[in-house]
Amino acid sequence: AATAGGELAGLLEATGAGLLTSNSGRGAVPEDHEQVIGNFATTPAVRALLADADVLLTIGTHFRSNETADYTLGLPGAHIQIDIDKDALGRVYPATHALHGDAAAALTALLPHARPAESGWTDRVGAVRTEVRALLHDNIGPQAAICDAIRAALPREAVVARDVTIPSSSWGNRLLEMYDPRDNVFPRGGGIGQGLGMGIGAALARPDAPTVVIAGDGGLAVHLGELLTLAQERPRLTLIVFNDGGYGVLRNMQDRYSERRSGVDLATPDFELLARACGLPYLRIAAEEHAGPVLGEAIASGGPTLVEVDLTALGPMKVPFTPPVRIPGQ
Repeated sequence: AATAGGELAGLLEATGAGLLTSNSGRGAVPEDHEQVIGNFATTPAVRALLADADVLLTIGTHFRSNETADYTLGLPGAHIQIDIDKDALGRVYPATHALHGDAAAALTALLPHARPAESGWTDRVGAVRTEVRALLHDNIGPQAAICDAIRAALPREAVVARDVTIPSSSWGNRLLEMYDPRDNVFPRGGGIGQGLGMGIGAALARPDAPTVVIAGDGGLAVHLGELLTLAQERPRLTLIVFNDGGYGVLRNMQDRYSERRSGVDLATPDFELLARACGLPYLRIAAEEHAGPVLGEAIASGGPTLVEVDLTALGPMKVPFTPPVRIPGQ
């Protein structure tokens, strides 16, 4: 679907339908489009929308566990599935109508048969879009200021590379708007530590646009050597390190599901000293009011900057982030 954005947008306009995306599908239609709900399929409001929908059309989506709440997401009985891989059709969820083919060609063939949705449906889509974004914005507490500041400081064409960390998994993969699939860079396999290397590659490939990398202190520790690559190549890259002194996602899971912590509280470097040792500019965010000025300065600098977000000083999310996993026996 990422290569069929024009056809997909045409189908949205013709039908008044809402568009949900997986993480990989973000930006196929720019996320400021009023019918793009985005990567919010498992929220209560979207579940209710799916329950009332007459038909669901899915394009190239493989229904990963993270994006179906461990396969608990309910779909409408009428499910049209398009995929270029015939083995993907009906593999995870049943498909009432399985269409084996290229996304753009299939959507072009469907478009003449499109009819507008019933009165009020598109308005409901817009209301759900607004609701899920507002709820997430509220739930992430002081980190909302950072999300807002990143988008405000970036031009419309800019790469956002995200390592696997709480800010990415909670709001970077959903609330931080994407306008083009090529701007949406993240490790699709889910492994930590890859974000900085991916961001450096993206920044060097597109030198005329800024790149932002979102990483955690634990994930960055896996590839600290890439800081030297960043210092050597000096691309237009702002590395935002969210420092909570450990593996935050695993810590939250252990706090919720077990009686003790193990291997989640980590020794963390002094990032100001580390940046200085690598010859990198350093800035720090320790309060919501720091986000706009600090990120504005870093992104406008035209070169690399390490920005540390001190999560202890900034304060906790309103609702702690825990992945949608099921623990056997619980």
